[in-house]
Amino acid sequence: MAVEEAVVSFVIERLGDLLINEAKFLYGVKGQVENAKIKLQCMRAFLKDADACVRNGDERVRLLVVQIRENSYALEDVIATYVFRVASNNEGVGAIRRVLKWSARIIDVYKVGSKIKEISSNIDTWTSELEKYGVQRSMDKAAETSSSYVQERKQLRQAYSYVEDNHVVGFDKDIKDLVALLTEQKDPRKHKVISVCGMGGLGKTTLARKVYQHPQVRTHFDCYAWASISQQCNTREVLEGILFAFTSPTDAQRNHIKSLSDVELGKKLHDFQKQKKCLVLLDDIWTITTWDLLKHAFPQGDTDGKILLTTRNKDVALHVDRHGFIHEPHFLSDNESWELFQKKYFCVGMDPSNSDSDDNERKKELAIEMLKKCAGLPLAIIVLAGLLSKKHTVHEWELMNRNIVRCIGQGEQQDDSKYRSVLWVLGLSYSELPCHLKPCFLYLSRYAEDAVIRVKELCLILIAEGFISLRGSCMEDVAYDCLSELVERSMIQVKDMSSTGRIKSFCIHDLMRDLCVSKARDENFLHFMDLRNKVEEPIESVSIVPTTNVRRVVIYYDNESADNDFVHMVRNIDGSLRYLSVHEGRIAFEGVLRHVCNRFLMLRVLIIDDIPDFVRTTTLPKEIGNLIHLRLFRMPNSQIKMIPSYFGNWRCLQTLRVYTEYDKIPNSMCKLEQLRHLYFYSQSTVVGIGEFLRSTKSRNLLQTLVGIRTKHLVLSDLLQLKNLKKLAIRVDGNFDSFLHNPQTLTFTRLLSLRVIAYGNDMKIDIVPLILSCPQIYKLTLDSLVVRLPQVNQFSPNLIKLRLFNLRLEDDPMPTLEKLPRLRVLVIGLYSFMGDEMVCSRGGFNRLESLQLSGLQGLKEWKVEESALSRLGYLRIEECRGLRRVPDGLRNILTLNHMVIKWMPKKFKQRIEEGGEDFYKVNHVTSRVFIDCNEGSLDVLVDYEVDALADKKRLKIYVMVSMYMCCVQENPFLRPNMRRVVQMLETPLSFSNFPMAGISLWCTLYVSLKSYHVK
Repeated sequence: MAVEEAVVSFVIERLGDLLINEAKFLYGVKGQVENAKIKLQCMRAFLKDADACVRNGDERVRLLVVQIRENSYALEDVIATYVFRVASNNEGVGAIRRVLKWSARIIDVYKVGSKIKEISSNIDTWTSELEKYGVQRSMDKAAETSSSYVQERKQLRQAYSYVEDNHVVGFDKDIKDLVALLTEQKDPRKHKVISVCGMGGLGKTTLARKVYQHPQVRTHFDCYAWASISQQCNTREVLEGILFAFTSPTDAQRNHIKSLSDVELGKKLHDFQKQKKCLVLLDDIWTITTWDLLKHAFPQGDTDGKILLTTRNKDVALHVDRHGFIHEPHFLSDNESWELFQKKYFCVGMDPSNSDSDDNERKKELAIEMLKKCAGLPLAIIVLAGLLSKKHTVHEWELMNRNIVRCIGQGEQQDDSKYRSVLWVLGLSYSELPCHLKPCFLYLSRYAEDAVIRVKELCLILIAEGFISLRGSCMEDVAYDCLSELVERSMIQVKDMSSTGRIKSFCIHDLMRDLCVSKARDENFLHFMDLRNKVEEPIESVSIVPTTNVRRVVIYYDNESADNDFVHMVRNIDGSLRYLSVHEGRIAFEGVLRHVCNRFLMLRVLIIDDIPDFVRTTTLPKEIGNLIHLRLFRMPNSQIKMIPSYFGNWRCLQTLRVYTEYDKIPNSMCKLEQLRHLYFYSQSTVVGIGEFLRSTKSRNLLQTLVGIRTKHLVLSDLLQLKNLKKLAIRVDGNFDSFLHNPQTLTFTRLLSLRVIAYGNDMKIDIVPLILSCPQIYKLTLDSLVVRLPQVNQFSPNLIKLRLFNLRLEDDPMPTLEKLPRLRVLVIGLYSFMGDEMVCSRGGFNRLESLQLSGLQGLKEWKVEESALSRLGYLRIEECRGLRRVPDGLRNILTLNHMVIKWMPKKFKQRIEEGGEDFYKVNHVTSRVFIDCNEGSLDVLVDYEVDALADKKRLKIYVMVSMYMCCVQENPFLRPNMRRVVQMLETPLSFSNFPMAGISLWCTLYVSLKSYHVK
């Protein structure tokens, strides 16, 4: 119930902001708003004690708390809507109309005042009721505000507990046995299927991942694929994903595979596995039916491939293969449990030397006692360690011990007690969250099972919803800190880290997600509707019939469903909906959006992530201007015909991400007052972008500006954006006029810069722009340049550098290797045209990741002694002239992962075990080879010849495949794909295609050589 406390706190803060910033629009109701705010502050004093009553099962208090939450929302809605209406009516109004509107406003004041008075009266009533039920009021708690987290938060600990694979305990023998089974030489077909069975949280996936990534396994098989099955298996997606992993297809090949029927897809995957030695890991199969839907794609008996699967149900493993091997990981012993607990606890906990020895000894006794209730389950131990890491006194540990004993005691009375005990531990970790973190955790229920969650995306949503308070810090940083604390508490696990050491994405364990979804439903926080595979899932399991007003709805839409189905599904949702996201559907959004915009006028977040379709162009209905409370609008996978003037109604909009084919930005967008992040992709130069940047009311708030072009724009327009942190521009027009004498101007806060320039072999002098960005740590250059900046011209803070299409004649390494903080370097397509590259002695002393890609002329790469001394990751891709890896690699002991892709077969053979250069990379733990048997173009042509008889069509497919590879690197090109796909769907002749366009697309990725269209 602490979510209610969070809601009340956020509403109080919002009312305070309105009273300060919008006082002129509160004439007539300001006193009532202040009075309601005071009453809410008093009410908040009861909520923590009320939460304790609810946990003890007091249903009367629970119902009261729910009413408090709903009326808090209603109070904010009423006042915010009134403010927006008054502000809109005052804009550009003549004297006569102002008088008429003033008369109408008197009526509004009466109506709004009556509503506020009614809600305030309800608050008084509930306060009396809570006191009658014995709920105590704590004035010190009332004094807390939603900013308490910001004021009290501690510096993030250096060591996180999220790196689970680095703290694996008790699996050494399991790993050894499974690796031996997978790589056995005497009778490789003895165990076709190897199953890892056990309950959730036992570490099945962790064990399988260790085995899957084991060097001995990686060198034994030709191809590998990992498929996460989960409870709602989408058969088509699973089989496509496995084939994609095996073949690493281009986008054209992907489209061809997607066009196959289910039978053809299964046969293609089946035949591929008969020709290659493949390993498939099927993670988390729940039912026998799921395997029956997949099995036709897997050959039986006469192959050397293997299937490694994880499941909670042994019957599933037996059904898949009666003669397969079933491995059941053991529960951890007391010693192993203690070892795992120590690793996790001391990874995030306080330094034990800060406590006296008596306290430490008592804590150890309590920990051992609590660990017994975890029953040796790794997940339970990890969560417990994260929970106790926040408790610093013996008294807190003793209280925790008593709670755990009670909760687990109740679970032991039920069937499957170990599973239930874990749910109690997970539930306890949720209960112990501070009130400001609970909404952050519950928001994870918006993501589908096994989803990789991007931190930046979730932070923007939390900010848009108002769950992040700003008190002396950047809201984006506060949101990041909240998610980082969830990591520290072992409630989520990090997936990827950025080059700067920040968390880039994370995932949530199945059990923890089950808890999250359950809590979100119980507290009516968010309703998750997954309508995919509804034939396999009873419709009752995905329907929503909220008992109170539902504020947030996530819909994973079925492609087969019609628009009327969507309207029917949301018809019963209350009009106070604040968050709506629709995913993976192919619905006519104009009709659906019109329904949404007419009904859900309180929406703050609207996300439409439909299936990518480069052909679709959507017209936004005029009713979208009704969403005056909208903070975040994201529609990344459909082009909209034009940016409507109604966008100017979104005065509170913070994040906008759209693609458009129209070339003008409406003047009304200048009225947006809160815009912080603008992702604006257009097919052509946007007229009016300079005027927008010069006159927008959000000029001092904009942090992200991605997708704009330099035509009709000068650098000084951008330099006015004092808080700009991320900038991605495409050079379109005269670059010199864009720079406009920038020597005396600098970006003071810009951290990330991307510059792209294509067409007409235009070279730009990038140095003046680089000099104006002294603070950036991330730089991407994708353009022909007059010269490479010197070392002292780059930002001294530069950490990540990506270079494409520079066409440098001189070796860039002597310059780049001197950059003092560089950790990630990509020298990509056509960046260097020479034939020799040298990393000199002592160079790149901080570089950790290096990628060489598409350097067709490179023949010799030398690495001198002590160069690249910290390199951990190396990728060599499509450098087909390169003869060998440098001898100096053998001295780089930190190198542990190497990927070789689209390289000649001879190159691969030289560095494979037994090859003449193997001694140079023998120490590298992971060596991965992808499509190194033939040239990439040869493989593509061979693949397409079987399916296409028309050689003209084949050549176009080759070129489109190359272009779509570029699209992955360059989102600015993405809208152009619409025209290409349309042409591919019609009878083709070369006259259909713009030849200059085709040549340009192809040169962006690889030389067409003999395949060039004459």
